[in-house]
Amino acid sequence: MDPLHSREKDEFLSALETIKELEQSDFETYSIVKNRETGEHFLRYALSHINLSEGGRREHYDHFLPLESDDVLGLIFGEQSYRFPDFWRSPYLRSGNDNRLIPFDPTENYDLEEDAAAELAMLKELEQFKAQWMNAENLSAEDKEKMTQEYFAQLDKILRKPEE
Repeated sequence: MDPLHSREKDEFLSALETIKELEQSDFETYSIVKNRETGEHFLRYALSHINLSEGGRREHYDHFLPLESDDVLGLIFGEQSYRFPDFWRSPYLRSGNDNRLIPFDPTENYDLEEDAAAELAMLKELEQFKAQWMNAENLSAEDKEKMTQEYFAQLDKILRKPEE
């Protein structure tokens, strides 16, 4: 059975038993849970959020990451990290404001840090180019063209990803 299909949250929760609580605070809880019916293990991350814009109403969210047997043992014996979002690199179930659990695949977000760094580098290049252009009143059209070509060459370097 595929552990990552949409389902009703209450029904899913009623089939779970807690194997070990890993960490608990006022707003977060991490635990290893097992589905009594299927035998599947999950890392559960329960989060409470206080929505101040709605008068301090508490909202509760659950995330369930399917675990392999080795992961279960590693977590039980404290040999493996489990914190969200660092450990949560593979698809998992998550809840929203209704009574559903839906699959979520975080892999599409892996390269965002690299993309963000590239964007910042491009912005820096643009600012430098703009400053040079503003001070280029006395330059010839040929020199301005060369400056523009150098700017675009720098952008190409930033956008070029290293070969794997």
